[in-house]
Amino acid sequence: MRLDIIIPAHNEEHRIGRTLDSYLRALDAPGFRFFVALDHCTDGTAAIVRSYQAVDDRLRMYRYPKLGKGGVITETLRRADAGLVAFVDADRATPPGELLRLATVAQDVGAAVASRWHPASLLPVARPLRRRAASVGFAMLVRLMFKLPYWDTQCGAKVFRRDVLEQVTPYLSARDFLFDVDLLVVARALGCEVAEVPTVWIDQQGSRLDLLADSRRMAVSLLRLWLRHRILPVPAPARDEPAVAPVSLAAGRRAVDVAA
Repeated sequence: MRLDIIIPAHNEEHRIGRTLDSYLRALDAPGFRFFVALDHCTDGTAAIVRSYQAVDDRLRMYRYPKLGKGGVITETLRRADAGLVAFVDADRATPPGELLRLATVAQDVGAAVASRWHPASLLPVARPLRRRAASVGFAMLVRLMFKLPYWDTQCGAKVFRRDVLEQVTPYLSARDFLFDVDLLVVARALGCEVAEVPTVWIDQQGSRLDLLADSRRMAVSLLRLWLRHRILPVPAPARDEPAVAPVSLAAGRRAVDVAA
């Protein structure tokens, strides 16, 4: 298996080190590569990543101006060429073994996304009630607006086969946290099969989420994305290639600085 793992990061100096420790040790094979995409980091994140690069040549780092999560992922996709490409958050909420399980599913299905709300998922650390309620509310709103069957669009762990990404990426427009929604909306419109997989997800301290401000911002972004897909819908697949039903399993801009 060849798997390129993209880790978007914005000022993650307090968490990126333990995430890289965990992933580099657990996925210790030449077929795994790691792309840390820095979104206008102004703290010590870059220096920490460079220290890991010095001892592991599978690690790449790309520094960008402020593009948002979706922006840095989209730009870094241009540099990933493995048969499977993963996105995972920098906080290590998704253990490496869970990402590898998603990759195994994606290899067969085409795409696999982790779901924290699947009945078979395991969340060892309880999330604060307000954050949990906001997450569930947002998920329900997304399902209603975009008629998506997925319960958890925002879980950070996703793996796509390269041939699926090549179909999807030309239609993506979201550069912020709505990138995940955009990705799934486009994939479904094109008839790509996506498996929603239960996961082990460990809530981490250090979130910079401001429930009130961020909820408003995401609501505006959600409306903008909905309008975009209404005005410029993704072309439907040919009639002899009907859209594939979703599966639920219980198992541009150049980087400012590249450090290879």
